[in-house]
Amino acid sequence: MDVVGSVKGFLLKKDAATTDNVTFKLHYRATFSILIGSMLLVSARQYFGDPISCIVDGVPNGAMDLYCWIHSTFSVSSRWGNASQEYGEGNPGEVGEYNPHPGIAPAKPGDEIVHHKYYQWVVFVLFLQALCFHLPRLYWKHSEGGIIKMLVGDLTNPLYIVNPGERRERVEFIAKFFQESTKGHGAYALQFFLAEVLCLINVIGQIYLTDRFLGYQFTTYGWDVFSINNMNPDDRADPMNIVFPKVTKCTFFKYGSSGTIENRDGLCILALNIINEKIYTFLWFWFVLVSICSCIALVYRILVVALPAIRVNIIMTSTLHQVDRKLVERCLSCPTHSFLDQIGDYWVLFLLSRNLSPVAMRELMEELGPVLNPERNNFQYPTLNEKESPM
Repeated sequence: MDVVGSVKGFLLKKDAATTDNVTFKLHYRATFSILIGSMLLVSARQYFGDPISCIVDGVPNGAMDLYCWIHSTFSVSSRWGNASQEYGEGNPGEVGEYNPHPGIAPAKPGDEIVHHKYYQWVVFVLFLQALCFHLPRLYWKHSEGGIIKMLVGDLTNPLYIVNPGERRERVEFIAKFFQESTKGHGAYALQFFLAEVLCLINVIGQIYLTDRFLGYQFTTYGWDVFSINNMNPDDRADPMNIVFPKVTKCTFFKYGSSGTIENRDGLCILALNIINEKIYTFLWFWFVLVSICSCIALVYRILVVALPAIRVNIIMTSTLHQVDRKLVERCLSCPTHSFLDQIGDYWVLFLLSRNLSPVAMRELMEELGPVLNPERNNFQYPTLNEKESPM
């Protein structure tokens, strides 16, 4: 908690004005905080010790550690499974008796050697991924330009709810803004919709990037870890040991007294992989969850754009049904606006409904009705306290 507590403030930060949705926050706030917290954990040597410690005869430990950290370590892929089955020795239940460290054994002709080079780049990759998840937010924040914050002002203050005069003044200010900028909201909405698409592209791209970074073993990593519990321990190879081995091999070459090249074969303990394996297990499930949520959000956005009735229902729900449905329909169907501008009107009103009280939204839409749809000025909308008369 000492390490990741520094990102708690950003994760729980409350914006002055809400200009996005929950799915969007999953990217730039939740995922960004998770990646930064993971980066801090990986770099916290005081909790996990040195990231690498190598054992070899004839070479100072410090020099061997530095050499193997720079030039990578390796494992023998055929030795990641059950040792007794691999060598054809021992009883079936004697797992690891002849091969105590998975992936460590003398390489035989034809054995595949897997080099581990990722560990020195984990911190940098996590930081780069965190920045990528924050880029759509920066794009939308720049495109939004603080319009909603400017329109809302202090109207989110509870004092405005019980002060009709000040509330009315702010409502008239927002209505005037709509009257002076009746068009152009379509481009405003498209910029956010584009940011949502960028979020989906980014999270899918991050899954591919992580897969390539870990030697094309990440796409199924989380599922393999989850399903390994249902397998026979004698027949399974732990995917955590395969992707993030705790003990690896490293060969150091040196010149002997006669000038001949001598090699020293050592074992390296990668203590940092204790936390790496758990971080990437969580990230696998998190990326899958965020991808699914982003796909659902994109489908939802397409339906919102295509179906006017859905837009009306969303505004009604956001205002807690305190606004008459016909009034909402009137504000969202300005006859002088193109289809794109009508989408923009919906998006601005939706963001305002996320920041204003239902009472303020009702007063605002009563002001906007004659501005956006003057052809229906003869229609009388019931007031908030008006009751329907009996038939």
